Amino acid sequence: MSDSERGDRTGRNATALARGLADLGLICAIEARGKLVLLMPDEDTVAKLAHDETRRAALALAREHGFTHAAIELPNDRRRADSHADETLPRD
Repeated sequence: MSDSERGDRTGRNATALARGLADLGLICAIEARGKLVLLMPDEDTVAKLAHDETRRAALALAREHGFTHAAIELPNDRRRADSHADETLPRD
C-alpha cells in the first residue's frame, strides 16, 4: 500500500483533535505542521485558554492525537483591520 492510499495520518489526527477541543468548548482552527499543531482560537476560546487547567487539557488532547508540541496563535486585531499589514515593504 502506498503512502497516498493510506491517507494523511497527520490530517486525521488534526481532525480528531479539533473534535476533542470542541467537546471541551474550545473553538480553534487547526494547522498541523509535522509533530507541531498550531491552534488558532476564536476570541471566546482565548479567554478560556487563559485558565491553566483548560490549557493543560488542550495540550493533553494534542499529545493524545500524536502531536509533541502545540502553539497557540492569538488573534491579532492589526491583521484583521489592515489587509495590507503583512505585505512586503519596498526598499530604497
